[in-house]
Amino acid sequence: MRRRKLSKFNTRRLSTIIPLCAVIVAVSAVTGVYLTIGRPDKGTKGSDEISESFVATKESGDSGKANYIAETNYKGHLSQYSELYEIPFKKTDSYITNKQFSKEHYDTLDEYESDATAFIETLFNVDFRDIAADQMGFVSDVMQNGDYETYITRDFGAENEKTMYLYDYIEDLSEYFIENQVQMESKFYTDDSLVYNDFYTFVRGELVFTIYSSEDKTSEYKVGEKYQLPIEVAMQRSPSNPSNRTVTSFGKAGDNTFYLTP
Repeated sequence: MRRRKLSKFNTRRLSTIIPLCAVIVAVSAVTGVYLTIGRPDKGTKGSDEISESFVATKESGDSGKANYIAETNYKGHLSQYSELYEIPFKKTDSYITNKQFSKEHYDTLDEYESDATAFIETLFNVDFRDIAADQMGFVSDVMQNGDYETYITRDFGAENEKTMYLYDYIEDLSEYFIENQVQMESKFYTDDSLVYNDFYTFVRGELVFTIYSSEDKTSEYKVGEKYQLPIEVAMQRSPSNPSNRTVTSFGKAGDNTFYLTP
């Protein structure tokens, strides 16, 4: 049975997200094995200590970074990616802070994080030769954690605005990978302190990726260099069905690219 549509995602320009895909991580095409989920163990600190300025801002009560950290159960994880706690969270009347959501749904945090990570890492670990050999298989693997009936909107508000299924968008990305001979590797780092609710459940994390091969001369990302981007994954919120954690859309954190239509 097909699910009802839940959201719209503004991609602005397809070209702004497609190069993003190439930036994130590549799947080891030769082995066909995808990277495992990258997140620190609970109760452990990241390899880098929190910068002094970051701690000072947190303790000072100033606006900006301090306010966002105060809404989470941050305990020192992911200190090397402090920007994840500095970007404003999306807020509507349905907003539930990470601090509150963690108390009420602590047992399911790992599941949200795992499903969001699987979606992002499957999409951004690619070898164009593997995709060309089984394109529909690649799209299906990505959509294993995605909602087939979620709508996204390309060029939102423009004359050429086009609404399409998330599935079709992922298929377009697979075409891009093949046509531009993209090979890339990525990891998605998240934490219990980065899961919150705003009608949908959002999982925020850092996408760390390297593009090893690409024929796209217009991409802002250079082949062979490592990049990192803050990403948010929106997932269905189903209080009556906790096992329903399918991805409805994704985008760069803080870009206001999620257009929610409850």
